[in-house]
Amino acid sequence: MTRSRVAALFALAFLVLFCFSGVTATTTVKETTAAIDMPLPQVLFSLSSASILLLPITICAIVAAFIALVQGEENVGMLFAGISFVTFALFMVFFAQEKVNSALYTPLSDALDALDVSFRKRDVTKIYTSYSPATYAALACLAASLLLSALSFRRESNRRALRRDLLPYAYIGPHLFFFVVFFVTPAIYGVYAAFTKWDLFNEPVFIGLENFKTLLFDSGNTYYRQLRNGLWNTVKFVIYSVPFCIIVPLSLACALHSRPRGNKFYQALYYVPSLMSITTVTLTWRYFFNVDYGIVNKFLGSTANWFTPPYTWIMLVVVTVWWCTGGTMVIYQSALASIPQDQYEAAAVDGANTLQKFFNITLPNMRYPLMYTFITTVVAQFNIFGQPDILVGFTNQEANAVLLQYIYENSVKKQVAGMSSAMAVILGLCIMAVSFVQMRIMVRNNRD
Repeated sequence: MTRSRVAALFALAFLVLFCFSGVTATTTVKETTAAIDMPLPQVLFSLSSASILLLPITICAIVAAFIALVQGEENVGMLFAGISFVTFALFMVFFAQEKVNSALYTPLSDALDALDVSFRKRDVTKIYTSYSPATYAALACLAASLLLSALSFRRESNRRALRRDLLPYAYIGPHLFFFVVFFVTPAIYGVYAAFTKWDLFNEPVFIGLENFKTLLFDSGNTYYRQLRNGLWNTVKFVIYSVPFCIIVPLSLACALHSRPRGNKFYQALYYVPSLMSITTVTLTWRYFFNVDYGIVNKFLGSTANWFTPPYTWIMLVVVTVWWCTGGTMVIYQSALASIPQDQYEAAAVDGANTLQKFFNITLPNMRYPLMYTFITTVVAQFNIFGQPDILVGFTNQEANAVLLQYIYENSVKKQVAGMSSAMAVILGLCIMAVSFVQMRIMVRNNRD
């Protein structure tokens, strides 16, 4: 067995030992000592200590190291094994040094209550922590995986190979770090929170599928109604807005591609809204179309309330298209510039008119950019939040309330984070299903 395979086995052993590792916490209140044992997987999902955020990085890094080592890429495996070893060691140090660890306080308070000790939180002045032997064994497995994957650097060829293999990670390293910290880690915790009862302040309590049962089957529950109303409004918004988010930028790109006078000015003008935040965009449109002091109503002499039916969906779509057009238009301009001009010249010789050139030359050559922008636009519009939240909120009897509004309202304002996470998981599954269908269509077009 090669050295990289042995190192991969140690990486796998860490994942196994991690499941059996744990921490022992003790505290003394009013001459009564309470002790609890908490496994590290439970610590990982306690969501109450900053040092716990090192654990997802550790697990992601060792999984990446395992994959690299199985494929025989020892230098890459060494890099990720080293990251995993450092982050796990830092977790053990920082977690043990916390004076009153929030992740351990709740189970210790339950243990003190079981001993009939009446106390306040300020009475717990120090929580002493120690790790189980399996935890140190897991750390040793990380060290063994790191040492076995490390090459001898006495040879110049090994040093050159190290630079060649690790140089790409020097470029993507910062992005990869922030991706794990700000995307992978919250996604893991968000999915876990969907199976808990959690108010954002106390420890989440695992309740299994209860949240999903309430959302999907309890017709008398408020959250059942919110899920259906919010998801249906989200789907309606996608249906209304996506065609215009494709057609309008494509039309502008084709118009600018003909090089009219001032085309650079118009290109910049159309692109400027995409540089603004959604808050700036929506507030601007809200002030312009305000029923009392809006410029549009004053100019037209109208008393229409543009943010009530039947104008609401129109305003939401118009604002979204105005905001999103610039970025998509630039993609289409680049695609148009890559189409060979001799195809248009040959079509002109054959007597093709403008529409025939567009449908038989332009669109077929833009198939991939169109499919890409279609997929990304659908995913983006499924995540609609800012426009309806700022423009209409929950007015009009929640006729325009989308699912992300309910998720934000329940989690942040009402502190029903578990139920909100379950709604978010359902929304994520819907987006994944739609994206899967779109990707299948795209692959089929590629084969054709």
